[in-house]
Amino acid sequence: MTPIKLFAFLVQKAGFQEINLDLSDCKTVADVRQLVSKEIPAIEADVAKCMIAVNMEFQTDDCLLTDVSEIAIIPPVSGG
Repeated sequence: MTPIKLFAFLVQKAGFQEINLDLSDCKTVADVRQLVSKEIPAIEADVAKCMIAVNMEFQTDDCLLTDVSEIAIIPPVSGG
């Protein structure tokens, strides 16, 4: 099981900050995005717009997953 950490408004929508998911069927970041959308329907529409960090480094959807210790899903932010 791999910890998936949520940030900002995703925490409020999901109702929790972290979930542990089995990523054994996930080969890329895109696969993780799809799994998270399925497992947490409350944030499904938002996940497509988020950045995903693997082991504290932002990655593109085509990034292959190897030696993953954590995933972070970070939504876009705005300020004024």
